[in-house]
Amino acid sequence: MSRTTDPTGLDGGSVDGATILANARAVAPVLREEADANERGRRLTPRAVDALRSTGVFRMPMPRAWGGPEVDIRTQTRIVEELSAADGAAGWCAMIGSDGGYYSSALDDAVGRKLYPDLDTITAGWIVPAGRLHRVDGGYRLTGRWQFGSGCTHADVIIGGAIVFEDGAPAHTDDGRPETRVALLRAEQFEILDTWYTTGLAGSGSHDYRIDDVFVPAEQTFRFRDLRERRREGVLYAWPGMFFANLPGVPLGIARAALEAAEDLLADKIAVPEMRPAREDPRVRTGIAQAHAMVGAARSHLYDVLGELWSALEQGTEPSLRLRAALVGGYMHTIRTCRDAAGVLSDVVGSASIYRGCPIERRLRDLTTISQHLMGQPKIMEMAGAMWLGVERALTRNPLAAEGLI
Repeated sequence: MSRTTDPTGLDGGSVDGATILANARAVAPVLREEADANERGRRLTPRAVDALRSTGVFRMPMPRAWGGPEVDIRTQTRIVEELSAADGAAGWCAMIGSDGGYYSSALDDAVGRKLYPDLDTITAGWIVPAGRLHRVDGGYRLTGRWQFGSGCTHADVIIGGAIVFEDGAPAHTDDGRPETRVALLRAEQFEILDTWYTTGLAGSGSHDYRIDDVFVPAEQTFRFRDLRERRREGVLYAWPGMFFANLPGVPLGIARAALEAAEDLLADKIAVPEMRPAREDPRVRTGIAQAHAMVGAARSHLYDVLGELWSALEQGTEPSLRLRAALVGGYMHTIRTCRDAAGVLSDVVGSASIYRGCPIERRLRDLTTISQHLMGQPKIMEMAGAMWLGVERALTRNPLAAEGLI
């Protein structure tokens, strides 16, 4: 990196969120330069990974007791938003890769320090229980194949959700549900499969990965209920669903970049057949205004809800059902609204937006892909509606809600 984009503040140990945010802005030119290579290679380039690591983004949720910054959730989301505006794939990998601070909070401290000896250790993996953990003396034998290993090609630690088996049969919790755990292992213990051929976020390298009959010590696994037992003090670890909360920063950043790109493209575009500046076209003006309003409203709502969540947790209050409803609904609303705004911008820009290399085109593909994430699905809005209406039985049937993750 050139001196003008060289981030600062990490050599001295712990840094705060403001420093990481400034670093994210400093490396944005590097991430923009690497975006095409990321997409072609279907993974982040080493230069892009080094740029991200140098910002401190991966240490955002690391505890102060370890020298980490414990960055508040609104600032985390702003950092993710800034990186995503430079390159959506890089922002997505930053968001996923920083989850180690949350996962390690469910482990004994010594175990967490062993897996995360460096504050900038990168995590990848899927929490969905697609694997099997066969219980043995001292731990488990893990076998499985998982999808969506975003950042797995440059990760240090990879996780895998799994159903626990005992004596050849699935184990169950006291309430009759299948027992699930998440296993954490060094990345080199997994095999990465070349599967990530997708519409968008190509540079995220979200390949499938697998493992076959590998021993996992019991202390390197956790249940999500362990996150509720507060092994680690601090507001950031007071609610197990916190690690989802910075996700909307990715679509917000991508949509912001799409807005900026559209305005640049329209600066000298001539509308046909009228043969006048596109900026004088009422349809263009209306579309730009509409897209700004869509993204701005989604952003304001999301940050307002994150502020309410943080305030409640600071006061030692469990997030209410209505607050959780606003947050969960906000996830889908932000993702889908940003995608729809990019569609409006594509229409406004016109035929230029259909070409590879047009910044609107990539942003629309990235946002279309993000909208297929679990948090962008209609079932999530339905769950938010159940929360607003106080239909508690709907929550017990949803594994994420039952574990307090949404």
